[in-house]
Amino acid sequence: MPLGGALLAAFVVWNGWSLWLFARHETGLLPGGATMSLIEEGPYRLSRNPLYVGLLALHLAIALLVPSVWAVVALPVSWFLLWWGAVRPEERFLRDRFGEEYDAYARRVRRWL
Repeated sequence: MPLGGALLAAFVVWNGWSLWLFARHETGLLPGGATMSLIEEGPYRLSRNPLYVGLLALHLAIALLVPSVWAVVALPVSWFLLWWGAVRPEERFLRDRFGEEYDAYARRVRRWL
């Protein structure tokens, strides 16, 4: 229970900070939107996908708080679906949009953590 609560609190702070940076940089949240800049500060210094890392932390937090063994077992499925359905297309979009700037960022910052 304490770990689940800590993960839930971390999710709120981490994802809140990440979303605030999107607003501050006036850039679109969804691929294909008005993506004006490549955000490289805050959580984006540690992960190219902090919102997805946060969602996975939320998944685990709920699994621990409920508690649900099946939700824990399903965590790798959630990871795979995020990677396949969101991360890969977004990486292609950002590479097309920002070119070498994104490639340099991708070399400096890990995809997850």
